[in-house]
Amino acid sequence: MGLERGEFMAQQGKYVLTYYKIPGRGESLRVLMAAGGIEFEENNVPLPLPIPNPEGSDIVHFDPGAWAQLKGTTPWGTMPNLTLPNGKTYGQQRALLRFLGKSIKNNNQALYPEDAEKALLVDGFMDVVEDIWPVLADTVDPIEKAPLLSTLLGIGIQEQFLGEQMESSSGPLAMKFDHIERAASDDGPYLLGNHLTVADVFLFAAISWWGAGVFGSMDPILSERPKIKRSIEGVGALENIQRYYSGLKETRQSLPTVGSTDYADYYSNFHALCQI
Repeated sequence: MGLERGEFMAQQGKYVLTYYKIPGRGESLRVLMAAGGIEFEENNVPLPLPIPNPEGSDIVHFDPGAWAQLKGTTPWGTMPNLTLPNGKTYGQQRALLRFLGKSIKNNNQALYPEDAEKALLVDGFMDVVEDIWPVLADTVDPIEKAPLLSTLLGIGIQEQFLGEQMESSSGPLAMKFDHIERAASDDGPYLLGNHLTVADVFLFAAISWWGAGVFGSMDPILSERPKIKRSIEGVGALENIQRYYSGLKETRQSLPTVGSTDYADYYSNFHALCQI
């Protein structure tokens, strides 16, 4: 029997997600587990930035040495990591999405397709999104010019760099988003038409984050790309996802402000897409 959109098959047991207390690469896993009704706990690692912690707060948001101490104990020397109910810990964002997506279903279809050709297409979507990450998130010299670090450090948006990258028809990043737009199904609401997949979740988490953590909004990405916009709005319309963000919206208002950046704003696009 098919499940209605927004209703998912839940799993038993408790998972633990280890990641920073920002959306970043961990958000896709949070969204997917929330969609599947999977209970999970957060093991938040302080951001490795040389920023003073807010006075009076009992939460350590920043600690340059915390991740360095943890890194050698992780499966791949990276985050996010997911500890399963059996106590085993695994890493790599897309591998974890595929793992979880095999057992979460919508309309009786797994979010990571069983059909090999559909799975190949889903992997292609996720690989293109992954190609975008280093351009926006990796460090450059000087470090203050790195697009993501610039907002984390409260310096502002690197408008010149992003403008060149998103130049219509010629910008390197714009062309990658155009590839996603062309590859998406003409039918909706998702990238594979009526089949919701982990690629939609991955895209939802990435674009919502980039639109707040790198760009000034999602407009440079979504403008003239209606199929991408349709996909992430479809994920935001899912009841379990809306419930997840509604439950955390108030607590995230206590996130710190650094320079020109209010860290609570990092969740603004998620809330907007969920209409909360």
